[in-house]
Amino acid sequence: MRILRLILVFFVVTFFTFFLLDNSPGDPAAARAGLNATPEAIEQIREEMGLNRPFLTRYFDWLGGAVQLDFGDSNVVTGFTSWRLIQNALPKTIELMVLAEVLAIGISVPLAVASARRPGSWIDRVSSGGAFGLLALPAFVLGIYLSFFFGVKLGWFPTIVEDLPSIFRNPIGNLHQMFLPSLTLALNLVAVYLRLLRSDMIDTLQEDYVMLAQARGMSERRIMWRHVLRPSSLNLTTAIGLNIAALIGGAFIIEVLFAINGIGRLTIISVFLEDYSTVAAIVALLTVAYVAANFAVDILYSILDPRIRHDNT
Repeated sequence: MRILRLILVFFVVTFFTFFLLDNSPGDPAAARAGLNATPEAIEQIREEMGLNRPFLTRYFDWLGGAVQLDFGDSNVVTGFTSWRLIQNALPKTIELMVLAEVLAIGISVPLAVASARRPGSWIDRVSSGGAFGLLALPAFVLGIYLSFFFGVKLGWFPTIVEDLPSIFRNPIGNLHQMFLPSLTLALNLVAVYLRLLRSDMIDTLQEDYVMLAQARGMSERRIMWRHVLRPSSLNLTTAIGLNIAALIGGAFIIEVLFAINGIGRLTIISVFLEDYSTVAAIVALLTVAYVAANFAVDILYSILDPRIRHDNT
């Protein structure tokens, strides 16, 4: 059933994306031909690109190639296919999103545990107030503040990440350059995860089995991390799944702000240069990634709470 949902969503999103791009005011043939091209040359390129064929024919031809990761040639870089450009940009976007998620979970979970252990304490008040403040600031505003303070004033981190070394060849240099963009993207997630997990853990602490563990003299730290955190993580897992789309959109903004040559920057350049084959390819891949990530979240549900697996069978 989930596989059918993935296929249906892929068809719907790619069809309407292809339709909107096809009816946009730009002309990919003219963009590829250049500024000084004659009408005859543009018409010849349009014929070579198959733009004179019916819409459905072009869509299903594109779809057949997309299944084989063949999205056609790009207008951005002469001699490059859209898939080649995506291959060069995608690892940077994936790394940014993964690092942001790791930072968000690594910051929010310990703070939520500490806040739930002592509701109303100074750490609870500070973390809760900070979470509300972070929710009020968009990612690009946070990025500007962090870039100015840590990059310009203190000089600890670079504010331009255009020449990013490979994480496999130079992990320290890579992480040093990616820390500030990842932190910027993570802070909004921290605010959501912290408030949600803190509330759920406080509710879980009222459960009978937790009170029984406390009565048996089990240490408070063991109760929190072993018996309270796991059953309280279901809503956090839901939030992680629902925030994937926001994470992708946020990554696009952060890439432009820090000049990271990722998928977001490639998408903006492709739109301006009317490279619609690359735009359609990016939308198709992001659609598959989003649905697949939610599929993974469904599987994680059954691991965190076996009752969900039994209910679905």
